[in-house]
Amino acid sequence: MALTPEQRTAQRKIVGTLNLKSHMWFEPTGEFCIWRDERASTDWGAGIPELSKHFDALEVPYVVRMEVVNTGKRRKAGFTLVVQRNDLPALTRWVPSFQKQIDNVQAELNKSIPN
Repeated sequence: MALTPEQRTAQRKIVGTLNLKSHMWFEPTGEFCIWRDERASTDWGAGIPELSKHFDALEVPYVVRMEVVNTGKRRKAGFTLVVQRNDLPALTRWVPSFQKQIDNVQAELNKSIPN
């Protein structure tokens, strides 16, 4: 499959973002989240508006929600980009190495479920 220049750029940016692992987490439901505060969201090019464009270019389903998170001793408002658990294969299609993190989270979730 030949990538368009837009897809190639989007893939590089998402790989770089996932490698940073900053302000990212998995919810207990298995949803993957990336959070950015309102100001930083546009400062260094990896904010939610830019990430949304990259996810759109790669056709990775997501939703964006407003959210307040604890950062140190402060609470900060920002935006969270959320990929639903069932949509994670659309992301790993572009970032195959991310599957290892997903598998680790799934193993932890499985441990917490009583038999």
